[in-house]
Amino acid sequence: MTTPTIPLKKLMGFGMRKGSAWGDAVALGATYGVLLESNGGLNRTQPYLPAVESDTPMTKEGDLGPIDPITFAPEFTMRYDPGGIALHLALLFGTAGAPDNKGNGAYRHTFQWADENYGDFLTFAEERTGKIFEVASAKPTTFDLTVAEGLIKGSMGMIGNTLINTSSVNTLTQMDALTYKDRGNRLKFIQAVIKMNDQLGGDVSSETALEVSDMTIHYERPQDSVHVAGDASIIETAENAKENINVNLQFPRENTTNMAYFATDFIGEVEKKMEIIITGGIIGGAFSYYMELQFPRLRVLDNPSTYEDVLKNGLMLQAEEPSSVPTGMSYARPHVYLQNNSSADYLA
Repeated sequence: MTTPTIPLKKLMGFGMRKGSAWGDAVALGATYGVLLESNGGLNRTQPYLPAVESDTPMTKEGDLGPIDPITFAPEFTMRYDPGGIALHLALLFGTAGAPDNKGNGAYRHTFQWADENYGDFLTFAEERTGKIFEVASAKPTTFDLTVAEGLIKGSMGMIGNTLINTSSVNTLTQMDALTYKDRGNRLKFIQAVIKMNDQLGGDVSSETALEVSDMTIHYERPQDSVHVAGDASIIETAENAKENINVNLQFPRENTTNMAYFATDFIGEVEKKMEIIITGGIIGGAFSYYMELQFPRLRVLDNPSTYEDVLKNGLMLQAEEPSSVPTGMSYARPHVYLQNNSSADYLA
C-alpha cells in the first residue's frame, strides 16, 4: 500500500519509535505501528510578527517567529500488548527494563516512576493525504486512562520540537512497512478489579473490591519549552514542576463503605493505597494478559457527592510517596505492571 491519496481517517497510519538524539528523527517501519483513534490535535503554529513602526500606516514587513512547541495528545483504546503506547508509558515513567519471563510466552513488564526522564523521547509520524507528517522528537508529558463504551480508553500527551511533511527519514517506504503488535486484546472495564485500604494497613489485595462505576487515572510530568539562539524549534524539554498523579473514582450509589470516606479519610486525612488490576485472556499455560496499576500512597482530596434521584459519591485521590514500601507492594512510588507476549525492554 502507498501513502493514501484519499482523505479518509480509516486509511491513515501512525508510527512511534524511541528517539536517540533530540531533533533527529529515527526511521520507523516494521513493529513501530501504533493504533490510534485521533492525532490529538497535532498541528504546527508560529507567531506572526508584524513590524509596527512609525510612519507605517499599513504593515510593510512581517515575519514568522520561532516554531511553537508541538503539543498533542493522541487518543486510543488500551490493549494488553499496545506497542508504541507502552513505549510512551515507559518513557514517561522513566524506568522499565527487561521483562520477567514467566514462561508459556508470557512476559511481565514493570514501569517505575523515576526521579526524572530527561533523554527519554520518541519520533512520531502519521500519514496524511499524499504526505507524511513527522515530529522528530516528542517528549511524553501525560498518560490518561478513562472508561468509555465499556472499554479502557486513553490519551498520551506529548510536546515536540517541530512538525514537517518533507522528512527524508520517514517516507512512504517506512510508513508502508508499519506493523502492529496486536489488533485484539483490548482492555474492558468489566475485567477491572479495584481495591483500596489504609496506606499503613495490610496487603491491599486481600480487600473486598470496590463497587466503581467510572474512573479516571492521570500521570503527568510537566515540561518547559525553551528556544535558544540559532534554533527555530525548542531544545529538549525538562521538568519545570512537580509530578501530578491522581485517581478519580465514581461510586454508583452511596453506601456504608463509601460514605465512611468523608469523615474518616477526607476530613481525618488518612492516606490510602490502591491497586487496579485488569485481566484479559490466556497467553499460555496459567498466564493471562493483565495490566496492574499500583498506588502505594494516596491522599484523599475530596469525597464529592451528587444529590440526584439515586444518591452517588466519589473519591478524588492524589499520589504521594510513602516513607517505606507498603505491605504487599514492591515499590514506594506509583508503578505499573503489564503482562503480555512482548519479550523486549520497551526502553531498549
